[in-house]
Amino acid sequence: MYFDYAATTPPSDEVLKTFDAVNRDFWANPHTLYRPGMRAEQLLEQARAQVLSLLGAKKGFRCIFTSCATESNNMAIRGAANLYKSRGKHLITSAVEHPSVLTVFQSLENEGFELTILPVLGNGSVDPDVLKDALRPDTSLVSLMHVNNEVGAINELPVLGKVIKENSNAIFHVDAAQSAGKLPLDLSKLKVDMLTFSAHKFFGLKGSGALILPETMVFKPLLYGGGQEFGLRSGTADPARAAALAKALRLSLSTWEDHFAWVSKLKFQLLETLQNIPDVEINGSVDEGSPYIINCSVAGIKPETILQGLAEKEMYISTVSACSAQQTPESYVVRALTGEAKRAEHSIRISLASMTTQAEVDALCATLPTMIETLR
Repeated sequence: MYFDYAATTPPSDEVLKTFDAVNRDFWANPHTLYRPGMRAEQLLEQARAQVLSLLGAKKGFRCIFTSCATESNNMAIRGAANLYKSRGKHLITSAVEHPSVLTVFQSLENEGFELTILPVLGNGSVDPDVLKDALRPDTSLVSLMHVNNEVGAINELPVLGKVIKENSNAIFHVDAAQSAGKLPLDLSKLKVDMLTFSAHKFFGLKGSGALILPETMVFKPLLYGGGQEFGLRSGTADPARAAALAKALRLSLSTWEDHFAWVSKLKFQLLETLQNIPDVEINGSVDEGSPYIINCSVAGIKPETILQGLAEKEMYISTVSACSAQQTPESYVVRALTGEAKRAEHSIRISLASMTTQAEVDALCATLPTMIETLR
């Protein structure tokens, strides 16, 4: 019984079929000038156009295919910061961003940029008024995630984008790794300049991600070579992964409302169980946020002990983000929104997906209270 879908999801059968079919029939290098290569390139461009269309980015945007959201975040943040440093070298992000965002900003700070890290509200989201106060004439880039990967807090992109555009000339980058495929994203209506995500978060393949950015934004690439992907990411493109990403995104968005409702039902069942266990505190909002992620702290018990106890029953949850789980036992996200070290040290994350069953949640709800009481 798997409850760690925020870390990764299994690729769907339809996505795997698409990947296999394209690899078999369109395996030629898409950058060659003979017919098999041109057919592969055509398929690559169809996938690119489909991704843009699904995200409401039909005009004025490009889709750059990457290996993951981490690469996309590095490319977007470092590229935009250096491209627009003539506007100013002041950068803004929040205290609860993914490591692939925070560490890039920290590296830029070491290179002479000035960094403001915004605090968050008790639910884990950014206060628009705090963001407004932090903006300056020399602010050139703001990066804020859509859905937090540990506590599920949702930032209101329309509100934050409006604040940024009305009070600065800054570029607005959004890490959408936990919302792409789960929530609708319409870039024609949002004041978002750059959007990044990974396919494996919505039943696509690992090693597959994307960066959406304006056609006019051409910065120095991370990878130099043959100039593929509009000169921003050199290397032979993979039409099969591009097609699989587009397929996964289309399938996920076609049913997002039904899946959202189903997972919301399961989340509230889990929350009711957790709230009735002594010394368990919910991190983040109970009523708001993404239904796909639940975070709580269990006082007096190491998270690893709970994980191991559940794993023995073939139930799998997580502690901090999978991308930083081997580096620190404390959740800096929970620390930022609660201000309590103990809660940050004792937090666990349960993450759901559309394929989570009622029987699985019933089993977890029956197991957790008894296990926690036993471990005390």
